[in-house]
Amino acid sequence: MRMSNDPKWSYWMLAATAAALLAITNGGRLSLGLFVSPLNTSTGLGITTISLVMAVAQLSWGAVQPLAGAVADRYGAGRALAAGVICMALGAALTPWAHTGLTLSITVGVLLAGGAGASSLAVLLGAAVSRVPDQYRGMASGAINAGGSFGQFIFAPLMQAFIAMIGWMGAMWAMALIVITALPLARVLR
Repeated sequence: MRMSNDPKWSYWMLAATAAALLAITNGGRLSLGLFVSPLNTSTGLGITTISLVMAVAQLSWGAVQPLAGAVADRYGAGRALAAGVICMALGAALTPWAHTGLTLSITVGVLLAGGAGASSLAVLLGAAVSRVPDQYRGMASGAINAGGSFGQFIFAPLMQAFIAMIGWMGAMWAMALIVITALPLARVLR
């Protein structure tokens, strides 16, 4: 029997796809702290304003999750996940042009973090685990959840290296490119 015909294989591929998507979105969101000092130096907004932007990002990430779940229930998880990936990539791509607290709140606080919230663990678990048989759901959930931690493990040093090599703006654009490459993963989870 070929592996592609094995139902267990397809369950694990589904879980691996969801874990990869979570690794990218969660890793990108959790590496935002690395940009605080370069943003402060570049924009001159001050640590207080940038900290407020990061607080808006946390609030946006949490507030978007139930809304994304409702969108996933109504229109399908693939659409909710794709919208999240696109918003996150757009937020990262536009951040280098944000030079005020308001524009930074929109790019980082709403688009980037809200996009990460729309493609977060809650939506991914609902999309993937519902198609996995009961006896494999615990393992699949754990594998998907581990993707988020793995993303932070990979993204933090990667973004730090990008900041050192190509500057914070280049690192943001690199993040946008990496995030947009996750768009096909959302299609798998529709």
